[in-house]
Amino acid sequence: MTTSDPLHILRDRFGFPAFRTGQRELVDAALAGRDALGVLPTGGGKSLCFQVPCIALPGLTVVVSPLISLMADQLRRAREAGIQAQAIHSGLPPAQRDQVGRAAAAGEVELLLVAPERLLAPSFEPLIPLLHVSLLVIDEAHCISCWGHDFRPAYRELGRIRHRLGAPVQALTATATPKVRAEIEEILGFRRPVRFVGSFDRENLLWAVRPARSPAERNQVLYDLVHRAPGARLIYAATRKRVERIRASMARRGLRTEAYHAGLPEGERTRVQAFFMEARRPLVVATNAFGMGIDRADVRLVVHDQLSGSLEDYYQEAGRAGRDGEAALCVALRGPGDGGIHRAFLDRTHPPIRSPGELVRLWRSGDLGSRLERRHAQLAKLRAVDRYAGTKGCRRRVLLGWFGERRSGPCEGCDRCRGWPGVLGAIGSR
Repeated sequence: MTTSDPLHILRDRFGFPAFRTGQRELVDAALAGRDALGVLPTGGGKSLCFQVPCIALPGLTVVVSPLISLMADQLRRAREAGIQAQAIHSGLPPAQRDQVGRAAAAGEVELLLVAPERLLAPSFEPLIPLLHVSLLVIDEAHCISCWGHDFRPAYRELGRIRHRLGAPVQALTATATPKVRAEIEEILGFRRPVRFVGSFDRENLLWAVRPARSPAERNQVLYDLVHRAPGARLIYAATRKRVERIRASMARRGLRTEAYHAGLPEGERTRVQAFFMEARRPLVVATNAFGMGIDRADVRLVVHDQLSGSLEDYYQEAGRAGRDGEAALCVALRGPGDGGIHRAFLDRTHPPIRSPGELVRLWRSGDLGSRLERRHAQLAKLRAVDRYAGTKGCRRRVLLGWFGERRSGPCEGCDRCRGWPGVLGAIGSR
């Protein structure tokens, strides 16, 4: 007989003795039918916040998830806990998508994973009145905000869908500034929501920036780092070409290195993912396409060949280190010209106004304000990255400050406070 007691479910179905900070508050909000916003750090157990209510509540829990790879990981975890879980996404044949939809309408599915575009598609429309939804979960909820990273326009339509489903909403993310959190609540139409914003300070992570003035020096620094680090090792690079060059450089030095980016065949990407999860001491160099749904606990080193375009992206990518709570090192390399790729991307996506005529056209169309607040917001993100890289003070304080969290005094966990030999030595060696 299924119990509705959250703690009993946690212990019996998932094997955990107690909830982590924030999990119980979000679970209780779902069981009480209240909207909730949860900001939990990477590796903070977000999935349990909706899996436990899914078991306790009657009807269907719908989880909006942005990537097929992330859905696959969530589907696996839910089924391991005995939840009748299914997914609808573009990777399934139409006949299989229809079959899953019929099963959900018939009450044969407890948890349904779906991409936002699929939920909004005309083909999904007939299903909506047939579903008995008890909870709508918006995973990676920062995608709602045009001020956040990984913005997905379809996410902004979810406020309309939530009212049609008639269910409370649980919005979850690992990275959201105060401005992004406010926009999430506004778009989803929250009223008096339960809020839990966990600390962004993961004390086991050590933060550092290292100079790399030339391609040869950059490759040498990368080799020195990955050669000595124990556990799983991950290098992020900004472009596919750079990924392949780093892989070749590491291979010439005798290190087995796998590459991952969106230009590889799906089968190859799947193989590299499996290698990273299963090998004793894997080394993967990748673009930011690698990460969501990759949940290996003993990642001891994450190196960025150059810093990301925002501190949100950097925190999320670097935060894949040290999920077991043991010390892990997050290093970014910095050299002349770094940041140029991000500024070029900004000029393509939010170009500056180049003529009086363009200014007048934007003003007449009503798009001037939006064009100026978005470019300004992205420029602010780039400046924040520059402040993090160039600070003479505590890096942890700069990083936390971007997310609205204050910290005073030295942290003993960054190269500015502890020194480079100190943070490097903290992760041990192979």
